[in-house]
Amino acid sequence: MAGKVQYLLNRDGRFFARLVIPKELRPFMNGRTELRTALGPDYRTAVKRLSGAVALLQHEIALAERRAVGAGERKVTVGRYSLAVDQIALRNYQWLLAFDDELRNRDPRYASVGIDDLLVAKLRDGMAGRLADGELAELVGERIERYRRLGNTTSILGTDEWRTLACGICVSEYEALARAAERDEGDFTGKPAHPLIAQATPEPDQMSAVSALETV
Repeated sequence: MAGKVQYLLNRDGRFFARLVIPKELRPFMNGRTELRTALGPDYRTAVKRLSGAVALLQHEIALAERRAVGAGERKVTVGRYSLAVDQIALRNYQWLLAFDDELRNRDPRYASVGIDDLLVAKLRDGMAGRLADGELAELVGERIERYRRLGNTTSILGTDEWRTLACGICVSEYEALARAAERDEGDFTGKPAHPLIAQATPEPDQMSAVSALETV
């Protein structure tokens, strides 16, 4: 029997990603009490889609947090879905691989484009801590802002926290490029080698999902 998976809702044999909207944010979300995204009738497929669907719902709540703060609401918790650096790096790695899958399915020419060696070299420097904050911002700043909008981090440029996260994002981008290069050669079995990704602590909903799948 499958265990309970966080954020996964079963209604009459159909699955949904579900997040309860915090009470203090409901006035900024048209009075709604929860958010849902349909995941289909198949349990395993629903679990695979869950993390991405939850991230989008979290983004909606993060936007409501911004509206609340802008309106002067002081009870709002910004960064409600905070994740550790390794968890953000793992999420970014998984997102990049999913995007790679989408591009390969969309355009057969994609696999012939090749890997940007200059980008690879910059990511290596970023991983090693050889880039200044401004260079890191140019390289992965937009990625960090994406996770800030999701409420996964509150780190600010110029802080040690931000720099650590930037280096972690460089790791995930480098590992994803390595998988893309392998896929270009027909190898889809590659796994991340860097311990930040390979040994990352799964997010709570992912840990629940793995446990549930093992009992099916």
